[in-house]
Amino acid sequence: MAELASLGQDAFGDFNATWERLCADAYLSAENGSRERRICKFEYRHREGQWTPLPDCHFFQTEAHNPLLGGVQRTYQRSEATFIESAVLRSLLAADLALMELTVGRRDWLVTCHQFRILCDPGHSGHATPEGRHRDGHDFVFQHLINRQHVIGGESRIFHDDSGCVFSATLTDYLETIVLNDRILMHDVSPLQTSGINSDRGSRDMLIIDFDLADY
Repeated sequence: MAELASLGQDAFGDFNATWERLCADAYLSAENGSRERRICKFEYRHREGQWTPLPDCHFFQTEAHNPLLGGVQRTYQRSEATFIESAVLRSLLAADLALMELTVGRRDWLVTCHQFRILCDPGHSGHATPEGRHRDGHDFVFQHLINRQHVIGGESRIFHDDSGCVFSATLTDYLETIVLNDRILMHDVSPLQTSGINSDRGSRDMLIIDFDLADY
């Protein structure tokens, strides 16, 4: 995280602003909430120490992992170049990678970055996990908070298999993070509501980064 601390305000401002230009998630029906998103992927080769952006914008989950949208080959708009080339993102990826290397050693990875904005208004709750308690279908998952505006709720909850909740927290601070071993843990997020009668819209911005061991 030392690299992040050394970056200037302009770098963070440009990075954060990309959440203002996300695209509506057309795969999610109205009764399951409203959200915006973009996606991008990277390949990391540990021998070269190199991150390579990939053009692929497809995303697939099995029905076992996502009973709501599983079994569908989804295609989302790619994240903007401002995001992909951001020094903030590269520093964040380096910090996440460092933890992965402490956990499983130096490996090659396929890394997927999901930019999310979950929306709510006085008549409609926001649902970060409309599929309910689930696994994403990856090896490890980093959940980074970017912003919360005019919302209450959104408690992140972690479960071991089908047992009770083993951890819960409401992320409130910029880049506050939860890390999951997605192979053995499940998660969900409680609904969002607007924070007051004068709030006509609320939002919760997240950056989800999936790490999958690359099989070359």
